[in-house]
Amino acid sequence: MESLFRHIQEALSKGQGGALATIVKRRGSVPRKEGAHFFLTSAGDLHGTIGGGGLEAEVLKLARTSLETDTGFLRAFTLVEGDDPSDMVCGGNVKVLVEPFSPEQDATFDLITKSLARHAACCFFRLFRADPAATPRVNPGPLGVIQAGEKHFLSASVDPVLEKRLFAWGEVLLKEGTPGIRVLGPETLEFPATEPWNLIVFEIIQSYPRLVIFGGGHLSKALCAMANLCRFLVEVIDDREEFANKARFPKAARAFHLPGYRNISELITLDAHTYVVIATRGHRFDEIVLAQVVGHELPYIGMVGSRQKNRIVFDRLRERGISPARLENVHAPIGLSINSETPEEIAVSILAELIATRNRRENKG
Repeated sequence: MESLFRHIQEALSKGQGGALATIVKRRGSVPRKEGAHFFLTSAGDLHGTIGGGGLEAEVLKLARTSLETDTGFLRAFTLVEGDDPSDMVCGGNVKVLVEPFSPEQDATFDLITKSLARHAACCFFRLFRADPAATPRVNPGPLGVIQAGEKHFLSASVDPVLEKRLFAWGEVLLKEGTPGIRVLGPETLEFPATEPWNLIVFEIIQSYPRLVIFGGGHLSKALCAMANLCRFLVEVIDDREEFANKARFPKAARAFHLPGYRNISELITLDAHTYVVIATRGHRFDEIVLAQVVGHELPYIGMVGSRQKNRIVFDRLRERGISPARLENVHAPIGLSINSETPEEIAVSILAELIATRNRRENKG
């Protein structure tokens, strides 16, 4: 997600405008869920997708109109079979918000991208005036960003009562910690009568989950490249400098060597958004790494190796006093069982398990 907001910020900072399309509601079988975006710049560049096919083609028309008229749209679509055989046939319904942005709004997206760079969640909200007589058009108003524990930002002045409620709502949604979209009307926020706005969209934006790979071998090279394509922010660590550098891992956010794999938590953040794959060059190093990470509340820890090697590592850690319950949460053998053999095939099996874990967590929220 951060790559899309970075594209928005870069376009606005260059003096280009753009239109952002967002799925804000879905029902039934649809290709993408709430929070899927694309951004169309005034130069014609397209970043992201809301699913492709006929739906995206129709929304692109709205985005071009939005750029030409500086008007927003909130429109429902029913996905049914059309005359075009390549069209999507899903049988669901989606509601899409299309909103224009100008270079003057660069500061808002600068705050968003800075939050994402720090792996910090933020709440991006925008106000609209919806006129039932002009449906599906909506007139865009002020927008703002709420950062956890940071100063909040609002692009234009609104009634102080409304401002207080906006920030309070955003803080509540941030504490819930679930990425997603919330569309609220005046009956929820009780907009002051002096305000022309009667619709607000809250969006919780989080950085991509981090995948930390310990070990810089052939498997790690394949996994890094694939995970980068699948919305993971990858970091690679090896105890050998020649096996952990940006030349070897160009798709990694960071690649660095750590002699002996010592003091890991002093160098990297191990939190609820950090996934760990242990693929070092030997079970001695696997044990060193696992002993340091297994005590943290991580969504995923996986260790490459045979059942016999993993059993040896687990036995040694239990002898050192590490809780068996902690070790039960380690994926070892790692990856889904697909009879993989090559480094690339093994990387696919690991990545499938990582994606399954991530999606279960997101859908649970």
